Amino acid sequence: MSTLAPPPSTGPTSQTPQLQTGQKMREAPTYAKAPGRRHFLIRRLHSLMGLVFGGYIVVHLVVNASGLWPRAYQQNVDKIHSLEPMLALVELTTIFIPLLIHALYGIYITWAGVKFNTTKYNYGGNVRYSLQRWTAVLLLAFIAFHIATLHKWGFHLVYQVTHMKALSGYATMGLFNPENQAYQSTMTGIKYYWNYDNAWNPGNIAVMAFYLVGIWSAVFHLANGLWTSAIAWGLTVTAASQRRWGNVCLAIGIIMTIVGTAAWYSFTLSPNADNGTKNMERLDAMTITVPQAPL
Repeated sequence: MSTLAPPPSTGPTSQTPQLQTGQKMREAPTYAKAPGRRHFLIRRLHSLMGLVFGGYIVVHLVVNASGLWPRAYQQNVDKIHSLEPMLALVELTTIFIPLLIHALYGIYITWAGVKFNTTKYNYGGNVRYSLQRWTAVLLLAFIAFHIATLHKWGFHLVYQVTHMKALSGYATMGLFNPENQAYQSTMTGIKYYWNYDNAWNPGNIAVMAFYLVGIWSAVFHLANGLWTSAIAWGLTVTAASQRRWGNVCLAIGIIMTIVGTAAWYSFTLSPNADNGTKNMERLDAMTITVPQAPL
């Protein structure tokens, strides 16, 4: 999401330092004059791509929250995969390309040290701007791990190219299997990623904790990004309008935190999240929604 705020006033203020003739002040570039940006278009593109990807995050968390009911989750996955063979194009245009553009420009902002006006409108701007950057780092790491382990374009693709023995577990696909195994494969790919025999192995606990932190980071980045995007697009130009929109974004953040935590719970701590033989047999019978071809 965009972390941009309106440019500060260019007029002199009482805090403007007095410089002697020939003396130059070294400071970070500002919103109005960042290196390499002569137009506002790229800032708006960054914001727009964040909004597109944010929409995907909402849908993804809602679908995964249906994991509280494994059969409903399988049915939702079936609907998504019914988009084949266009699903890859949908994923590229609504997930990967927006994420790439948004992330690259976000990295540029951090690398260039672009200084934005986060104090003009109060609301703890500096703190929230810092949190936006840190949650972006956590979110990128989380997304990379999530895609690498569960998606067919992750370690599975790397294995197809390199045939590394360490990745032989991804020979057929990512850990996620959408065909009548959506819940089971997601659950084992999260709760039993490190050790299939012991859910409470320290490695498994670390993965589950990382997922929860990643989800919460995504929600904060989304909610705060919605607030700052409205400023970047000039939709909330007064303190009162920003306060009202801030309340809406706070409500969105609270709702999505609940939804995201429910999604995490459904694959980690819920009674269904057990890889015991009897429970897996029960889940297998419950989630058969697509007739299987005879052997």
